[in-house]
Amino acid sequence: MKAKGGKAPRPKFHIYFQINEVTDKDVYVAMKEELCNQYKFFDDNAKDAARFFFGNPNAQVIWHDSWLTIDEDLFQAVSIEDEEDFDADFYTPPSGPIQQGSRNSTMSVFAAKILKRLGVTQEARDGFDEQAQKCVPPLDKTELDTIWGSAVRFYNRTIKQSQDYVSPEAYNREAMRPDDYTDIGEAGLLAREYGDRIAFTRETDYLAFNGKHWVEDEQLAMRQVHVFLDEQLAVADANLEDKTKRLIKTGISEELIFKGVKAIEKALDGPSQSLAFKEYKKAFDFHKFVMKYRDYRHLSAIVKTAKHMVRMSVSEFDNNEMLLNTPKATINLSQGLAGVKDHDSTDYITKMATASPSDKGKGLWLETLATFFCGNQELIDYVQMVVGMAAIGKVYQEHLIIAYGSGANGKSTFWNTIARVLGNYSGKLSADALTMSVRRNVSPEMAELKGKRLIIASEMSEGMRLNTSMVKQLCSTDEILAEKKYKAPFHFVPSHTLVLYTNHLPKVGANDDGIWRRLIVIPFNAKITGRSDIKNFADYLYEEASEAIMSWIIEGAEKAINANFKLTLPKVVAQSVSAYREANDWMGQFLGDCCEIGDQLTEKSGELYSAYRAYCAGINEYTRSTTDFYTALANAGFTKKRTNKGVMVKGLQLKLDDDFLD
Repeated sequence: MKAKGGKAPRPKFHIYFQINEVTDKDVYVAMKEELCNQYKFFDDNAKDAARFFFGNPNAQVIWHDSWLTIDEDLFQAVSIEDEEDFDADFYTPPSGPIQQGSRNSTMSVFAAKILKRLGVTQEARDGFDEQAQKCVPPLDKTELDTIWGSAVRFYNRTIKQSQDYVSPEAYNREAMRPDDYTDIGEAGLLAREYGDRIAFTRETDYLAFNGKHWVEDEQLAMRQVHVFLDEQLAVADANLEDKTKRLIKTGISEELIFKGVKAIEKALDGPSQSLAFKEYKKAFDFHKFVMKYRDYRHLSAIVKTAKHMVRMSVSEFDNNEMLLNTPKATINLSQGLAGVKDHDSTDYITKMATASPSDKGKGLWLETLATFFCGNQELIDYVQMVVGMAAIGKVYQEHLIIAYGSGANGKSTFWNTIARVLGNYSGKLSADALTMSVRRNVSPEMAELKGKRLIIASEMSEGMRLNTSMVKQLCSTDEILAEKKYKAPFHFVPSHTLVLYTNHLPKVGANDDGIWRRLIVIPFNAKITGRSDIKNFADYLYEEASEAIMSWIIEGAEKAINANFKLTLPKVVAQSVSAYREANDWMGQFLGDCCEIGDQLTEKSGELYSAYRAYCAGINEYTRSTTDFYTALANAGFTKKRTNKGVMVKGLQLKLDDDFLD
C-alpha cells in the first residue's frame, strides 16, 4: 500500500489482457478507445499507444485462464451490433473451416443471426452446434455454452426489443403469403421462396437442387413444389388457429365461427372484436386460397407460370471450372485439398463425384500406379497432372489422350476407375463417333458432353481412320452445337478432356500440325498376368482406394495450375507420339517407296497420282482423293507447273523400277 497525492494508502495493481498481435498503432489506439467506451471503469487517460511500466521484484502475479481475448470480445460486440448485413432476413452459415483467432467472434455472430431467424429453439441450437464443428481446433462445450448464453441474452435484451423486429412465427406467416391470390402471385412466391431449389431452362425443362447438386428431374422439381405447398399449408393452419383463438378471446363463440365469416361480421360488437375479426378474415382468406391451390389444376398452373420466374440459361450451370463437387463437400481446385466449402445451390453445379478426398487406400493406389506405368515416376507425375486438368471444368490443352497398349496392361482399369471416382463429371462417347465410318447422327451424344470433364471412348477396331475434323471439334475451346432428343438445339463451350483407350491406334489421314498437336499417346507397356488373390480388381481398387484416388486427382489439378497448365511431355510419351506420326505419314511412305527426290526432277501429275492409286491397292491401304493427295504433296514441299507436256510436279520422279506396282 502506498500514499499518493495526499490520499490515503490504497492497494496498487495492474491488470494485463492478452490480445492477438497488433502492429498498427492506430488500430491499437482505436482498440483502447473502444475498450473505454464499452467499459467505463477503464482509465480514460491511458489510451495512448505506448506506456511503460517499471517492474517490482516483489510483485505477486495472479493468472486467470479464460476463453476470450479482449480484442475478440470487442470484435464480437461490434460484429453483433453493427454488422451491415445483420438485419438480412436469412442467416448465412460460415463457409469453410473457422480458424483459431476468429472462432469465438465468428460463432457469436452466427449465434445471434440464427437466433434472430429461428428464435430460442432447439433447431437454432442444433444449427449452432453444427457450425461449431467447423472450428479448428474445436471449441469445448463450456466455451460453446458461454457463447450461446451470451447470444441468447443479446437476443432477448436487444434484438427482440427492436421496433423493426419480426418474430420467427410472424416472419414465417408473412413470408408464405403471396402478393395476390392468383396463379401469378403464387408462382411468384414459389420463385421467391424456392428459387434456390428449382430452376428452368429451355433446353432441360425443370431442374431441382437435391441438397448437393442440381439434377434434371421434373419429378423432383414437382416434389419441391409439393414441399412448398405443404409448408404454406402448415403456416396457414397455424395462422388461422392463432387468429381464431384471438377472436374467441373477444367474446365470439366457436359456434358462431363455425357458421362462417358473414355470420361473425353481423354479430361484431365493439372495436376489439372488429380488429380481431379483420385479422381472422385475413387468415381465413389465406387458408382458403392455400387449400384451393393444392388441387391438380392450380398446381399445374403454378408450375407452368413459374417457369419464366425461375428461368435460367443452361450456360449458367457448371460454369465455375474450379469447383469440383464431392459427396461431403465442394472442392475449390485452385486451393487444392484445402479448398473445402459447403454444398451450395447458388454454385449451380449439376455434377458430383462418387468419392470425397482422404488418404484411405493411398498405399494400394500408389502401388497400382507403379504397376500400370512400370515404375516410371516421370510418366506417373505427368498422368497425374493430365487427370487433374481433366477434373478442371475448362479446356486448357486441346488434346485427345490416347492410352495405347496391347491387352492386360491396366489401361482400361486405370481410366474406368478414374471415371468412376469422378461420377457424373465423367461420361462416355462411342469410339466410332471419332471415325470416318460413322453414319449415324452423333448430335445427341455430343449433347451429353455438356458440363462433363472426362470423356472416355474405348476400344477402336483395327484399321479405323480417325475423323480429324471431329477430333478438332471435340478437343477445342470453340462452342459445340448439340441437340438432345426431342429438345431444342443449343451451344456449349466444351469443358472436357477426351480419352481414347485402345489396343489399336487409329489411322490419321492428315499430317498437319492442327491435328498432330492434339494427339497425345500415353503408352501402357505393363504385362499384368493377373492377381490371383483378388477377383474383380477394378471393383476392389475403387472400393478400397477411391478416396485416395480423389485426393490424387485434386493434387494433380493443383500441380497443373501451379505449372500454368504447361505440361512437359515425358520422354516415353514424346517417343510414342513421334512414332505414331511417322507410321501415319502416308505421303512420306509413298514418296520413299515409289519416288526419287531431286531439285531437277519432274513427273507428270496424272501419272504420279495413278502410281499412288496402284501403290495403295498393292498394300491394301485407303486411297485419298486427288484433292487430298495434291494438298499433302504441296505440304511436303512439291509444286505443280503447267507445261506444253501437261501439268508437271517439280522435285521428284517415279522410280524406274516399278516392282511396287506388282
